[in-house]
Amino acid sequence: MSAFLGPIHFWLYNKIKIQNTIVEETLNLSENKNINLRDNLYEQFGDGELKPLDEVVDTANIHGWLQEQISKVENKLAVVVTETLKKEPSMKSDIKKIFYDNGKKSSSLNNDSTIEEIFKAINDTLLDGMPCDHVNALVSQDEDEVIWKRCECVHSKYWDAANGDAVNYYELRDEFIKGLLEKTNANYEKINDVTSKIYRR
Repeated sequence: MSAFLGPIHFWLYNKIKIQNTIVEETLNLSENKNINLRDNLYEQFGDGELKPLDEVVDTANIHGWLQEQISKVENKLAVVVTETLKKEPSMKSDIKKIFYDNGKKSSSLNNDSTIEEIFKAINDTLLDGMPCDHVNALVSQDEDEVIWKRCECVHSKYWDAANGDAVNYYELRDEFIKGLLEKTNANYEKINDVTSKIYRR
């Protein structure tokens, strides 16, 4: 691995930061219901402060360092959602809103955005492991529709470790995508458990 930071490293770190924001907002939500997870979560997986990449990355092992940050934020998300829903199942709608709102905040899309640009925005914001994991594969694409499938689930191991269910993750992830697309004239649809599409209305 090169000791020099490139665009792909900042791209990936930004995706980590987006998910970390979701974790922090979900922690805040849970604390409003007197569900206190923060101290234990920080002790296990680090605190919620993500400094600029060039200040904190291990330049001797950029790949390994980024993978560690992915693991930390994935574990934190799985734990905070799982534990919150165990104590207050009715809070799922509130957590969905956090995901939706963060999709909206992460989006610069509008009605003029092409389907290709919308699909790129999804890949630029959702955390799906390292780029070399090749989690998603394009099935078909034209100017009005993109269909893609998930080749591998890189999230379930974290949800299993938290005694949770990755089904919750994918349900929440769908809300993020809907928020991301809010100002576009495109729809998002799950065709089946592993296949999704975006298309013009």
